[in-house]
Amino acid sequence: MIQDNDMEHVDYGEVLDLFVALGSVLSRPALYNLLAGYDEYAERRRAERLIQRLQRQKLISRTGKRRDAFTICADGHLRRATPNPAAAWQRSWDGAWRVLTFDLPEVRRKDRKRLWQALRARKLGLLQRSVWIWPHELQPILSEIMEVEGLPECFCGFNATSLFLCTAAEVVITAWDWKEIGHQHRRYLQHLVANEQSLQSARDLPALARVARIERRAYEDAFLFDPLLPQSLWPPDYNGDAVQARHEAFRRLLRQRFQRLSLV
Repeated sequence: MIQDNDMEHVDYGEVLDLFVALGSVLSRPALYNLLAGYDEYAERRRAERLIQRLQRQKLISRTGKRRDAFTICADGHLRRATPNPAAAWQRSWDGAWRVLTFDLPEVRRKDRKRLWQALRARKLGLLQRSVWIWPHELQPILSEIMEVEGLPECFCGFNATSLFLCTAAEVVITAWDWKEIGHQHRRYLQHLVANEQSLQSARDLPALARVARIERRAYEDAFLFDPLLPQSLWPPDYNGDAVQARHEAFRRLLRQRFQRLSLV
């Protein structure tokens, strides 16, 4: 018998995101066919165990007159955990850089490493050595880091409302690795599987689900290092908007292909 802890590795976000991409409501047969495209759910009993667990956690629920379909719940939407670049790009910038500095001696190398990792994970820009920047409020981020990491009070933060000897554009170019970010964008745009042609080639729902899963992971990787700065701070040759446009086109075709294959 498959126990709950056998499925601890399951990325619920992928399945929940598929609900939303395909219209939020999926019939039981369609859901089983889609899950058959994922190796870890290919066995029907594993798919059933996943569905039951999603229901218990109130991430999906039964719907329809015969209650033979499932819909994503409010908590399920929250668990999707997909990037939202457009919202970040549309945030206004007040022209002030939030600057963070800290000083941790060599004897506390582990603390320094943990702090760097925490700041990197939140995509702050490294201007030089231990000087980090962000275009929005930093206090919530720092509070979160200190709560999770338990790091000592070694910070000094301030707002830089004006610059001299450099421009905001030069600060942006310096503080983030745009070469690597651009590489990740291009990988998505040139992907051999996570594209519309692969969707058109999918002949059944399991194949469609496989392509959708590959695309979602490639899309997440495309923005893995991208700080998603407000549009006014975009560097030259930024391709994040091209990635987003391709992703949205993929989603539209995904739903069309799903509707067509569901009739077969």
